[in-house]
Amino acid sequence: MAIEPIADLAGKRLLLIKPSSLGDVVHAVPTAWALKSRWPTLHLSWLVNRGLDSLIAPIDCVDDVIPFDRSRFRGLVGPLAQRGELRSFTRTLREGKFDVVLDMQGLFRSGLFSWLTRAPIRVGDRDAREGSWLFYTNRVTTPGQPIHARVRYAALAETLGAGEQTREDLDVRDTERASARSLLSEAGHEGGALVAVCPGARWETKVYPAASFAAVLDELAERAGVLQPVLVGGDDLAQICQEICAACKTAKPISLAGKTSLRELAALLDIADLMLTCDSGPMHIAAAQGTPTLAVFGPTDPRRTGPFGQLEHVVHGECELMPCLKRRCPGMGLKCMRDLSHLTIAEKALALLQQTADKETQ
Repeated sequence: MAIEPIADLAGKRLLLIKPSSLGDVVHAVPTAWALKSRWPTLHLSWLVNRGLDSLIAPIDCVDDVIPFDRSRFRGLVGPLAQRGELRSFTRTLREGKFDVVLDMQGLFRSGLFSWLTRAPIRVGDRDAREGSWLFYTNRVTTPGQPIHARVRYAALAETLGAGEQTREDLDVRDTERASARSLLSEAGHEGGALVAVCPGARWETKVYPAASFAAVLDELAERAGVLQPVLVGGDDLAQICQEICAACKTAKPISLAGKTSLRELAALLDIADLMLTCDSGPMHIAAAQGTPTLAVFGPTDPRRTGPFGQLEHVVHGECELMPCLKRRCPGMGLKCMRDLSHLTIAEKALALLQQTADKETQ
C-alpha cells in the first residue's frame, strides 16, 4: 500500500543531507532523481563533503550544493566544541529557508544540522545512530540489515512521496565522455576493450593482493587481448597501482591513479566495457553508470555494499568469519582475499567481456 506523502513539495525547498562517503553519496543520487521527478518544481539542495561537491553539483536534479568541511566538526562533540564555526554554518543553513530536510546520513552531526535549519519537516531513520533521531519531526522505519543502502534510502524518500527510483546515473555529459577519451589517448591507450581497474579500498582487508591482480590482468591480456587495462582511483592507490604494473608479465597497464577528477572518473567508467574492482567508491560509480562491474569482496557483505543491481557479479573467497565487517583481519591472515584464485576472477571477467561484445554485435 502506498504511503501518504508528508506534504505537497511542489515549489518547496528541500535540503538533502548526505555528506559522505563516496559510495553512499552515489547511492543517494537515485533519491534526488526520484524526488525531482515527482516534484519538478522542488528546489533541491544537497549538503555534501567538500571534495565530493564537484561530483554532485553538475547533476541536473540538484539545484545547488552546500559544501561541508568535515574537519570543522569532527566527532560526536565536534559541532559543540567549534561554536564559532557552528554559528557561521548555522547561518548558511538558515539562509536556505528550507521547508523540508531529508537526513540520509543519520549521525548526531547531521541530525543537529537538520534541526538547525529550522525546517518544519525533518525526516530521518527511526534507528539512526548517535541519537540523531531526536532531531527529526518524522521518523521512518526502514528495512533491517542486511539491506542495501539504496533500499534504505528509497524507504526514506517514499515517506516524502518520491516514486520509483528510475534513474541512478551521475548525469555524465557527452562532452565529459569525449574528454575521458582524450585523457585515455593522452595516457597512451591505443583502443580496444576498455577495462577499468580499481585495485584498492579504504580498508586493508578489502584489498586483493597486487600480485594476484596482476595475474588476473595477464590472463585478460593473453586470452582476450586486453593489453592496456586502466588503473584508476585516488592518490592513495598510486603505490598498489605501481606494484601491479611491475608484476604484470603480459599486460601493460596504464595507471591514472590520482590523475582524474571525480567527474572525469565517472565519465571514464561510463565508457568502460568492464570495471574490475574491490569494494570501493569507484565500484559504485561504475554500477550507477550501468557499466558491467566485477567486484572482489572479502570482509564486507555485498547484500549491504555490493554493486547495486549487479550482485551476481560479485566474486569472493572463503573464510569461516565472512562477512566479518572488520577493517583489520581478525587473525585469519587475510584468508578471504589471499586464497581467492586469480583464475576465478579472470574467468568471470572474460565472461562479462564476452557478454558486452555480444550486445555490441546485435
